[in-house]
Amino acid sequence: MHKKLILCSLWITCFPLSIFAQNKTVKGTITDIETQLAIPEVFVKTTTTSTTSSKQGTFAITANKFPLELVFSLEGYASKTIILKKEANNLQIFLERKATQLSEVVIDAKNEKLLGVQKVSNISLQLRPISSAHEYLRAVPGLFIAQHAGGGKAEQIFLRGFDNDHGTDFAVLVDDISVNLSSHAHGQGYADLHFLIPETVQRADYYKGPHEVSLGNFAVSGAAKFSTKDRLNRNFVKLEYGQYDYARALAMISLINEGNFLTKNNESAYIAIEGTYNKSFFESAQNLRRLNTFTKYAVDLSENHQLKTSISTFHSDWNASGQIPLRAVQSGLIDRFGAIDDQEGGDTKRIHVNAQLYSQLSNDIQLTNQLYYVSNKYNLFSNFSFFQNDPVNGDMIHQDENRNIYGYQGDISFRNLFQLPKSTTTLGWSIAYNHNFIGLNNNIGRTLREVVNKFEIKETNYALFLKERIQLTDKLTALAGVRGDFFNFNSTEIVPEPTTGNVTSFRLSPKFSVFYDATENLQLYAKASSGFHSNYANAAVKNSTVNPLPRAIGYDVGTEFKIGKKFVGNLAAFYLQSDAEFVFSSDGFEFENKGRSERIGSEASLRYQPLPYFWLDTDLNYSFGTLLDAPKTENKIPSAPRFTSTGGATLRLQNGIKGSLRYRYLGERPLIEDESVIAQNYFITDLVVNYTTSTYQIGLSIENLFDNEWREAVFYDASQLQGETQPVDDIHFTPGTPFLAKLSFTYFF
Repeated sequence: MHKKLILCSLWITCFPLSIFAQNKTVKGTITDIETQLAIPEVFVKTTTTSTTSSKQGTFAITANKFPLELVFSLEGYASKTIILKKEANNLQIFLERKATQLSEVVIDAKNEKLLGVQKVSNISLQLRPISSAHEYLRAVPGLFIAQHAGGGKAEQIFLRGFDNDHGTDFAVLVDDISVNLSSHAHGQGYADLHFLIPETVQRADYYKGPHEVSLGNFAVSGAAKFSTKDRLNRNFVKLEYGQYDYARALAMISLINEGNFLTKNNESAYIAIEGTYNKSFFESAQNLRRLNTFTKYAVDLSENHQLKTSISTFHSDWNASGQIPLRAVQSGLIDRFGAIDDQEGGDTKRIHVNAQLYSQLSNDIQLTNQLYYVSNKYNLFSNFSFFQNDPVNGDMIHQDENRNIYGYQGDISFRNLFQLPKSTTTLGWSIAYNHNFIGLNNNIGRTLREVVNKFEIKETNYALFLKERIQLTDKLTALAGVRGDFFNFNSTEIVPEPTTGNVTSFRLSPKFSVFYDATENLQLYAKASSGFHSNYANAAVKNSTVNPLPRAIGYDVGTEFKIGKKFVGNLAAFYLQSDAEFVFSSDGFEFENKGRSERIGSEASLRYQPLPYFWLDTDLNYSFGTLLDAPKTENKIPSAPRFTSTGGATLRLQNGIKGSLRYRYLGERPLIEDESVIAQNYFITDLVVNYTTSTYQIGLSIENLFDNEWREAVFYDASQLQGETQPVDDIHFTPGTPFLAKLSFTYFF
């Protein structure tokens, strides 16, 4: 008996040591063969285990025997398989870009970096041509945008039955800096993406619902995250010219060339400069002028530390025809491209300064630190009601803002913490301080008549989140977390009555998702999470009935699947309930709380590749929204889209010809609660064709190919024209783009 105990003790003691002795680690770096850029989030697997490459393109994977088969795969790259005969600590893996082949799409939850990201959105993004930063948003299935102020203002965003205004319930981030601006002069969560030069984007990730733990304020209906390129693989200049005197010029040039490239430090730097002019198709010239610059520098401080710094600047000014009343067009007073008050418009300036430090502390520990600064200056002149409030001078208003944001954020992630196998634990933290002055004035044209109000707002957001990803079984993966957001709102009313107030609020947001890989080509998932958007600081301070951080709860169930080698799809159903449906009156800084709301809907995203060079896709989305505290006869959410669909065909030939024919359909939607007034639907088709060689690219893009008449932005409210004795409730709209062709030429060097 004693001998058996001794043998058992020796076996228990030596068994882990024997396993440790047998297991070896394979390490390496994955690089794009053309650009020489490190590739993050590559799926690396053996027959027994898997991992993903870090932000620096590094990976480490355990091997218990040799020879070892390693498979490297990432959508948009050709898969690569190698056989290792012995342990390696400095593998150099080069992957080659290629058009996404649906046969190579992997449906499983083991690629933790992409867990929760909309896979079908990323597939579409790699296929379709992108001509503007807002085209990236249109890649989100079911997301629609509308411009209604001359092209210089942030677009109106629709998703999952939310009229997000300019971003109230949809979060947008660029290099992990929030684009959304709280307590903005024109709209809560205002997200103007015009500063982003589309050619600088390396990666875009999309999220539906409030389920991503790392996302806080405004991420309710969904979110979009953009990451810019670290370096250029080649310099280029691009020229575009289109109808209605549209012109755009872009240059992107590396500042460190082969002659002075410091390979030891993997150093890179480039600058991008973009200028745009657009007279546009309105009877009154829009005269949009925009100048963007972006400069980025990246360097490896050591083998385990990488620093990225960037500066972006943005300046835009424009004129606008605003939203015109339907009765004025029907009576012949103005044309559908005319204006009641053509002195609308504005100007805006934005600066980003960003520094990000990535540290690989060990094979299992990664640390990120980020410091950033944002400056935003904004002037907007609008006339929504014409002569309703002032029959003599008109109702032109001026909204202005001068803002500075200082932020710090970071996170640290651990693999297999607390001896949990196949798990990743991430702890994140952030602090963002907004200091801005916003004001509202009554104007005669663009000349100040009187100051209505002026506020100084100081808003601080402290956040902490914990995210756990654990592979419970070979087929079952859970993603759970919780984040806490603490806000301090300080509002000083300067005009008309000098007063100061302060309020604090805390929101705890638990989030949980589970993914089940039923088969190699079928994944089922379920999600339940809480999110929120903050409200205007001055409203929260002045009115105790206004919840500073109204909560939203979201549930998703769905599946991602693959049929054969040519068909990939996603089916989902969702439910979203919001504690408060606030409507912001932009001409008076006033709010109306319509109470609690709910939205229930379903989505289908389908991708089919009948030929190696030809893809078809369609997205079908339905949402039905109601106000829970209103009577059933008057409980429909105004402007909330119900049925929408986008899709198209993409062609990529090996001779350099690429083409895309796409449609977008936005169905009818109620404009008031009793559904007595309905916004028209529209169906628009766009075409893009490019021919690319090693030294140049020629492109043609056509918006609204069949020249349909459509209304891009639609509202129902009161206005009064000259000669009318009282206000009239009417549809007010911005006409959609007519047939618009643009030519482009790009020269690579």
